[in-house]
Amino acid sequence: MPDRRSILLLPLLAAACAGRPEPVPLPSGPLGYKYLSPLPLNVTGIDIAEEAPSPVPGDVGARLTPSAPEAVRIMARDRLIATGTTGQARFTVSQAQVIQSQDALTCLLGCRLEILSGLGSRVGFAEAAVTRSVSGPEAKRPNAPEALLRRAMDDLNVEFEFQLRRALKDWISPIASDADGGMAAPGPGQVGVEDLAPGSAPRRETLP
Repeated sequence: MPDRRSILLLPLLAAACAGRPEPVPLPSGPLGYKYLSPLPLNVTGIDIAEEAPSPVPGDVGARLTPSAPEAVRIMARDRLIATGTTGQARFTVSQAQVIQSQDALTCLLGCRLEILSGLGSRVGFAEAAVTRSVSGPEAKRPNAPEALLRRAMDDLNVEFEFQLRRALKDWISPIASDADGGMAAPGPGQVGVEDLAPGSAPRRETLP
């Protein structure tokens, strides 16, 4: 039989549990973009730099799984493929922080893709950057940093593809259909329809 002290503590414990915020739901499975069509580059290889941006005060991005810099590199590994016979591409993470302050969380992500000629000179580049934040009670919920990074990565994925097609359209090569009749990359003037995230509405755009 519980003693009188334990009985008196039960309402306090129940109140504490009731006031605990619910964790922010996270997507199931690891972060990845292989469900999307690849972005084929007319180069012989793609170098994805392992260097991470310098940390800033309040940055918790390095403690996440995956870390903020690694999340950006995962996007590059999953989306970019080399299909050419000359030249090289180099992908770098220019910004990757999840900054935690007293009442807010801010995620800053950025990347850069350079195209190098066979002699090593830069012949083109594309850059993409996004910012997303939450504040107040939402910023203090369990899983809030991880959820914010996931949402910001979806933003960066969309922005990166847009900037790549805009700035490096001459370096995007078509993908021929495979022996089983797989879908080829849309040609000039065709409209591509693609889900950018599981469960999201399709995005339609006229491709160069």
